[in-house]
Amino acid sequence: MSSAQQQASRGTHHGLHVFSWLRALRLIFGAPKAYLPYVLPWLLGSLTVAFCYLVVQGVLRQQLLVPPVATPPSLAERGYTSSFLAEKIMSEMRVIGRDAGSIPHDALTASEAQPDIQIPGQDLSYATTVRFLKEVVDRKDVVVHIGITKLGDAADSYMAHVQIEGGVFQSRQAEVPFAGRDIDRFVRDIASQAMRLAEPNILASHLFTEVQKTKCSLAQCNYSEIVGIYDEVLALPASKQSEWAEAGKAWLLVSQGLAKDAEAQSREALRRYEGSAILRASLGIALEQQHRIDDALEQLQAGAKKSSRTAENLRLLGDVMLHAHRYPEALKAFREADRMQPDSVNTLHDWGEALIAVGRHNDAIAKFSQAVSLRPDLAPSYAGWGRALELSGEMSEAARRYAQASKLDKDVLSPHEDRIARLSKEYQAVTRSDKPASDATSRPRLNQPARRQLEATQNPIAMLTA
Repeated sequence: MSSAQQQASRGTHHGLHVFSWLRALRLIFGAPKAYLPYVLPWLLGSLTVAFCYLVVQGVLRQQLLVPPVATPPSLAERGYTSSFLAEKIMSEMRVIGRDAGSIPHDALTASEAQPDIQIPGQDLSYATTVRFLKEVVDRKDVVVHIGITKLGDAADSYMAHVQIEGGVFQSRQAEVPFAGRDIDRFVRDIASQAMRLAEPNILASHLFTEVQKTKCSLAQCNYSEIVGIYDEVLALPASKQSEWAEAGKAWLLVSQGLAKDAEAQSREALRRYEGSAILRASLGIALEQQHRIDDALEQLQAGAKKSSRTAENLRLLGDVMLHAHRYPEALKAFREADRMQPDSVNTLHDWGEALIAVGRHNDAIAKFSQAVSLRPDLAPSYAGWGRALELSGEMSEAARRYAQASKLDKDVLSPHEDRIARLSKEYQAVTRSDKPASDATSRPRLNQPARRQLEATQNPIAMLTA
């Protein structure tokens, strides 16, 4: 089924779903009044059960919140009000959390404010109930308090004061100086500092992603700021975060090809944190890089059985199972990882690769499609999507996905896939140039080999797989 057909099918199912609900509501409220005493209690009971479920979920889920920012008049006059600044800072913090997928890290506290759902006729709301219960069970949210002050009479010179309330890094604070007109840059600096105080391991992973985007060589990559963050965490009395910082340092060594050093560090850390699942995972990855697959799987399987395991443990286990061609076990690990943490783009991508390996191309297409819907800039998943489509015989769609991957990161494509992407772009350019134009010289021109291919068939992409 093509992506267009899939979208049409999803739209049809969604329309039927909405129609069914409308029909049910019409039956309920259009029923004889004699039935209402029976129907209304059932309806209110269902709403109450749903409300209680949301409350429990809200209490169990710790949030990372930014209340309105104390703002000087000079910023407020430019439109940077207290609430607007809080939302912009929170938005930048979400970006940091979203891009923190290169190094395994502890789970990000929820960054979305929950809706204040009101039950009709009751002086009770979702938000007030959740806040009250969190106080009772001592599971308070992590709040980032920010105040901005103007420095003297200097124009556009400010100081942001950032302090953490709640969580394991309670009362950590720092200052962010700024001078200039680029307030958006100031906002990014505040968000980065807030994450360094509240979620340092996640910031370290984000910075690693930023370094990787530069495509630096092993000798040129500068990880000093990331190592500094991990050292800060290890100096603080927060054992759980320390485990993840140790694992992060081992992961840095693996990324530099220093697998034996990563193995030694992971084993040393495991002496202090014997029950750590993530350290078992970092050890397993270091062993895999040394091609000691059986030893790697032993450590990864041990980590996946620990009570402290996370979805990342299962994803990494599935990844190594995939490399070892143990496909049924890899698929099982990815399913379990997805149950623990739905909508993880890393899990979806690796799951899609495993599905391609066993010939389930349509299922793989669905996983890669879901991954890029969550992260539209994910070049490897566009490439995987293209491979699944190509293996399904949908060459035109495959070419489109390869072209999207090439636009984001050309290095993720094989020479064959890059050739398809280039021919697709040239074909589209010529198709557009067929429209009348006042300046014929402005039309894009194909090189001669590509033109011959285009002239030979109406579907030039298919020739590449002939």
